[in-house]
Amino acid sequence: MADEEAEQERLSRSEGGCVAELQRLGERLQELERQLRESRVPAVEAATDYCQQLCQGLTVTAGMQW
Repeated sequence: MADEEAEQERLSRSEGGCVAELQRLGERLQELERQLRESRVPAVEAATDYCQQLCQGLTVTAGMQW
C-alpha cells in the first residue's frame, strides 16, 4: 500500500513538473517569436536563428523529460 502511495506521489510531482516545463517552453517560444518579428537582419537569417533556437529549446526540454 505504501508503495502505491509513493508511486502516486511521484506521478503527481512529475505531472506538475511537466506542466511547469511546458509553461516555460511556451514562454520561450513567445520570446523567440518576438525576436523574430522585431529582427532587423534579413528574413532568412532571422528565421534560421529562430529555428536553431527552437530546436535547441526542444532538445533541452526533451532531455529534462528523460
